[in-house]
Amino acid sequence: MSESRRRELTVWEIILIVEFIALLIGLAMPITPSKTGGDFSLADWFFDDPSYFQEVLVYFLLTNLVLGLLALTALAYTYLERRRQNGP
Repeated sequence: MSESRRRELTVWEIILIVEFIALLIGLAMPITPSKTGGDFSLADWFFDDPSYFQEVLVYFLLTNLVLGLLALTALAYTYLERRRQNGP
C-alpha cells in the first residue's frame, strides 16, 4: 500500500526556487542572441567592457527587481482585497 503524500512547500523553499530560476535567467540572458543583431547590454551602463559574469550579475539583479515588483503588487492586491471583503 503506497500512499502518495503531498507536502506543502515552505516559504524558504519557494524563495530558493524563485532565486534559482532568477539565476538561470541571469546566466542565459548574456548568451541569448538578439533578434536585431545588436550587441547592446544593460551591463554597459554599469561597467566598462563588462565580462560575462558582470552581465550575469546585472541580469540577475534586474530579474530580482522585476520579481520583487511583481510580489509587491500581488501583496498590495491581496491586502486590498482582504480589506474590501472584511470591511473598514
